[in-house]
Amino acid sequence: MNILFLIERYPGFGGIETVTAVLANYFLKLDYKVAIISHIQENEEVLKKLDKRVLLYRFTDKQNKFSLENQNYLKNVISEFQPNFIINQESYSGLFKLLIDIRNKASFKIITVEHNTPDARYKMLVNYLNNEKLEFTIKSVSKKLLQPVLLLNCFYKERKYHRDVYELSDEYILLSKQYISILKKIAGFKTVKKIKIIENPVTVESESICLESKEKTVLYLGRLDSDHKRVDRLLKIWSKTVVKAPEWKLVIVGDGPDKNQLKKIVLEYNILNVFFEGSQENVENYYSKASILCMTSNVEGFPLVIAEAMTFGCIPIIYNSFASASDIIEDKVNGRLIEPFKQHKFEEILLELIQKKDVRDMMAINAVEDCNRFSLENIGKKWQEIFKN
Repeated sequence: MNILFLIERYPGFGGIETVTAVLANYFLKLDYKVAIISHIQENEEVLKKLDKRVLLYRFTDKQNKFSLENQNYLKNVISEFQPNFIINQESYSGLFKLLIDIRNKASFKIITVEHNTPDARYKMLVNYLNNEKLEFTIKSVSKKLLQPVLLLNCFYKERKYHRDVYELSDEYILLSKQYISILKKIAGFKTVKKIKIIENPVTVESESICLESKEKTVLYLGRLDSDHKRVDRLLKIWSKTVVKAPEWKLVIVGDGPDKNQLKKIVLEYNILNVFFEGSQENVENYYSKASILCMTSNVEGFPLVIAEAMTFGCIPIIYNSFASASDIIEDKVNGRLIEPFKQHKFEEILLELIQKKDVRDMMAINAVEDCNRFSLENIGKKWQEIFKN
């Protein structure tokens, strides 16, 4: 069995890249041959976690990913590697378009994985338009007046996009059953026979958890991207919380395009006890020490970081802003779900968990016990079923 991952960025810092490496290593253990082809390469350090037997291919035209040069390169890779399955691991990148002319001339099957809610780009536009302050400039007023047109245009662009990628795919993977109805709506489908549900696997291994060794630390771990992750919201929440809990600290692990802007916010508003750690290879150390994980994203698919934090007894507090959130977290049992985007409520619940260690301990134990359902072994079996069928 030969498996080829098609991905926008590899190696890279994000959750999609991490899941790709973990699955690639897992498939190798099943005696499959595995390769990854990517358009962008960010950080070679990430390759330390990838089995050296995985073949790496890199598109040659970095400027125009849809060029004839890249299409011919992909044809050559397919001819050389002879994949049985191509896993389109990043549906929003559009790289699947390179497969259109090749599709009917080869025997491989295409499996598309949607790593976000199917209406992610539409929801992000809604959030952007609703949260933008109305200023009396031509640009600002025009956006407000044209909001219905912009949203309708975005909706139908997303409809065409999802129809195209669904039509090309033999199997279409969603990260939660909650996303089936969303896909039907955004794509205008009555039935979705190609759909399978496979969650992201936990990619870290934890030893026995010692709750007494937990520190007074709130953790954010992820990409520093304000359009998507909205870490600026977390900084505002923390600026209010730290005044009432000055012995606690907020540790931010990750990198991204908005890192400098976030640091500027901390300095400008003199927000206390915020530590930017950058991208880290050993994230397990941060999970094991932190007591609480916070996320304030606009939208997500199936955030790997939540299940991983739970594995280490690190309690997640997140906005209930995406459908799979309730698949992962049972509110008040193994974490907290907060109505989006109620900053005051988030502050209230975060402070409550900070002040009540007995509640934290109870939730931490529940989180550890619950997250086994996302183990690589359990998720891997679902992938094997797809390959067999």
